[in-house]
Amino acid sequence: MLNIEEYLKVRKKEVDEYIERYLPESGEGPSILRKAMRYSLLAGGKRLRPILVLCTYEMFGKNDKSEIMPVAIAQEFIHTFTLIHDDLPALDNDDLRRGKPTNHKVFGEAMAILAGDALFIESFNLLLKSTLPPDKLVTIMKIISKEIGINGVIGGQVMDVETERKADCNEDIVRYIHEKKTASFLRACIEIGAVAAGSNSHTFEKLSKVGTLMGLAFQIVDDILDETSTPEELGKTPGKDRQSGKCTWVKVHGLENAKKEAQKLVDNAINILDTVDNSYILKEIARFIIERTY
Repeated sequence: MLNIEEYLKVRKKEVDEYIERYLPESGEGPSILRKAMRYSLLAGGKRLRPILVLCTYEMFGKNDKSEIMPVAIAQEFIHTFTLIHDDLPALDNDDLRRGKPTNHKVFGEAMAILAGDALFIESFNLLLKSTLPPDKLVTIMKIISKEIGINGVIGGQVMDVETERKADCNEDIVRYIHEKKTASFLRACIEIGAVAAGSNSHTFEKLSKVGTLMGLAFQIVDDILDETSTPEELGKTPGKDRQSGKCTWVKVHGLENAKKEAQKLVDNAINILDTVDNSYILKEIARFIIERTY
């Protein structure tokens, strides 16, 4: 039986090795920029997004690292860009990320903004290192553009900011924020792995739905942990959602109902995966999402 914690640990180590390969300590550009980029990239984290790309690709029997690794690592570059910007004083104003001072606390706001910008741009350079056929790379770039842009992660972040301390926080608003800010990117990573592997459209649609369900559950669990965890467990400052007046599932429905909703979402994801061949690891990752403490 698969030990998902051990599996994620092994895959994280593999991802970290490739990150070091693709963004070494010395290279082109100002050294301070490279240092700021590497600081947040190598600060830890679950590496869930690149792992979702890898395990989805591999469930179709594929194992070509030259095809998939640049694509998978590019998603961690993008994810780190969003985290650096999310932590800035103008947005969530966080002092801790992954148990360490946030990028702007170490390098200043200007360098943090530029490091995030550079990571996003370099993610596309990484994609172009892949040996995947051009038509698949174009499709993957379309997915990233859609799921990160104005109707994806960035659009969700805008609504997250716009609804702070507003009295009309409701289920429709919080679901929109969760789906765009978090679920869209997790869904994209699963879709990207499927495209790279050559999935048929029927299976792709199933996996896309699974990505949405897992992503919504992931963000609800984040909302729960913000209420219940400690800085040591969480790696960032808990209680920030309530202090900032964030529109969260916990705020709308309460802690116990949030737990039930997250479990229902994961159960629905697993039910769909029961109809998809070789999806065992994705099922275990779905269960991990609901059981995690960080």
